[in-house]
Amino acid sequence: MLKAIVFDFDGVIADSEPLHYDAFRCVADSVGVRLDYAIYTDELIGYDDRDVVRTLLARAGRAVDERRVSTLVEDKGRAFARVARKASKPIPGVLRFIGEASKQLPLAISSGAKKADIDLILDGLGLAGRFDPIIASDDVFQSKPDPKCYRLAVEGLAARHPQLGLRPDNCLAIEDTPTGLTAARSAGLWTLGLTTNLPAENLHLAHRIAPSFVGLTLDRVRQWYRSD
Repeated sequence: MLKAIVFDFDGVIADSEPLHYDAFRCVADSVGVRLDYAIYTDELIGYDDRDVVRTLLARAGRAVDERRVSTLVEDKGRAFARVARKASKPIPGVLRFIGEASKQLPLAISSGAKKADIDLILDGLGLAGRFDPIIASDDVFQSKPDPKCYRLAVEGLAARHPQLGLRPDNCLAIEDTPTGLTAARSAGLWTLGLTTNLPAENLHLAHRIAPSFVGLTLDRVRQWYRSD
């Protein structure tokens, strides 16, 4: 029985991948790498800021020095913050779905984004306080596809709701990337893949796939994972 939902963030709650791309493109330009949106979605989407910056430095033929990585991640964060609050949009149907689900189940976030970026956008979307815990890239040494972020999310949910007997196999992860699905399945969660940024064939690891939250109800989701 489904007892909790863990949401990815970018591409699942917020339609923010184009904003991340614009911010990463500024970083790529600064190290002499051409980054177009197709490369971003095909090769980099789903990774945290640190791993994207490491990849850009490697492609530029530069040493992947962690101090340099930290500096460029900060540069990217400033570029992202300039536009995120004003330009972020919700994934279609997600506000209604979260409103319905939050009345019946505990909700968490497990994301490769930085906590500051998540909080900024949640506030702008009117979703502050709906998710506890929020596991961000700041909370783990290795982000997705490593499963630690999802393990921490389930542990946090279980600690906050001891009466529910929460385990990974009664929690659902909603994801939009192969790296996220790998992390969630490795942690033992059920998975729902959304084709918000990638086609369905890229999300074959998901137990179920949906195009978006439009028309999707919590009852329908519960039926899917009750029968599986």
